[in-house]
Amino acid sequence: MINGDQMLWGSATAAYQCEGAWQEDGKGTSIWDDFVHSNKNTKGITADVACDFYHHFEEDIRMLAEGGQNTFRFSISWSRIFPHDDGIVNEAGVQFYNQVLDICEKYKVLPNVTLLHYDLPSYIGADGWEKRETIDKFAAYCKRCFEIFGDRIPYYATINEPNHNSYCSYLVGNYPPNHVGDVQNLVKVCYHNMVANAKAIQEFRKLKLKAKIGIVNSGASRADILKDTPEYREAKRYANMLFHGWLIGAAVLGKFPDDLGDTLRNLGVDLSFVKQEDLDLIRENTVDWIGDNIYARKVVKPYEFGETQMVVNNDPHHSQALEGVTVKGLFQPDIDPTTRKNPWGREIYPKCGYDALIRLRDEYNNIPVFITENGHGMFETVDEKGEINDQERIEFLEEYLDYFAKAKEEGCNLQGYYIWSTMDLYSWINGYEKRYGLVHVDYENNCKRIPKKSYYWYRDYIEFQKNQ
Repeated sequence: MINGDQMLWGSATAAYQCEGAWQEDGKGTSIWDDFVHSNKNTKGITADVACDFYHHFEEDIRMLAEGGQNTFRFSISWSRIFPHDDGIVNEAGVQFYNQVLDICEKYKVLPNVTLLHYDLPSYIGADGWEKRETIDKFAAYCKRCFEIFGDRIPYYATINEPNHNSYCSYLVGNYPPNHVGDVQNLVKVCYHNMVANAKAIQEFRKLKLKAKIGIVNSGASRADILKDTPEYREAKRYANMLFHGWLIGAAVLGKFPDDLGDTLRNLGVDLSFVKQEDLDLIRENTVDWIGDNIYARKVVKPYEFGETQMVVNNDPHHSQALEGVTVKGLFQPDIDPTTRKNPWGREIYPKCGYDALIRLRDEYNNIPVFITENGHGMFETVDEKGEINDQERIEFLEEYLDYFAKAKEEGCNLQGYYIWSTMDLYSWINGYEKRYGLVHVDYENNCKRIPKKSYYWYRDYIEFQKNQ
């Protein structure tokens, strides 16, 4: 069991995926606005309205609180605060987020706020993280947010999933700027993200706020192997370093893995962009907490064939696609035939949540950790009673929560848990077909909210945990 008095229980969203109002009240455009309105968006689906959180935020936070949740994870749209590249704050954007914080206070819900969740402003550009000047621009944006919102936000996160976002943007090519197999820029972008994280933290520390600052990682569990041989263990070592080690190492320990540089050079990456002052900045500005978005594990085996690439499956009609990353010469994805898979072919392996927390306990000084996302995408329909019976989601969450509880009982410093997502929302290139929410959104009927069976289950689960 997880003692409810020692935990924050909530759910999560992200600005671009839920807000809508893409041109309202002085908001500038983001790289995702540009992408979904371009011919690169082959599905033709946009988040112009999404689930319209911009006009439903009080209803959503009230429902969240009525569902027993005491914390809400959301993100701020950089282009809603700074719509243009002139440093002038859009006061209407500030007012919107202050209103969201007002409603959180009204319902006694603790905000956990991410400053960048994929949606760079258009003036930064889809290739923005390739440029060093983006580091300073990001830090200036963060500084202004720290000054404006201060301790009204008790938990800040700088960047959501620099690892997953960069891999999708530069290996798969399904996120802006839609590069495929661009390893050189992938590494530069990951590096610039970590320097930017440190520079933002430096600005945060200057203000001496009571709030805490972190960063959000995508799946900290160790890569798994299905055979225990020297070759498989070596593949696992490289996978751990390249999937997560560089991010958590820099953010938590203040340094990149010792052999990361040599590994990247052996892959042909030019590291001339690395500067000693950056490494010093990273060493001196580490996070207070780490967020981990946990959905599935990564299974790898020794490299056999193929170019460096990442495969994701966004088509439920081809669910046998082998998701994962291949790094030429080092490792490639493997598949465990004994485990369950979701409709998109992704493995359902709840123990990966336990493994992630144990790793953070043992290798990263048992840093305070929040499960910032954990959830299950489904096809869903409203039945004749107007209800949504998402029992499959409930079973998924129960299994994962059992493993999170086991890790906490074994000393892991788990402080909060967020289901993805608070309500149905835009799921990036998956559009709206793939639903994650605890609350159903009727997109055809003024985005009407209908709590699902999982919403009531989570409410009762939280109450039970608090009484233990």
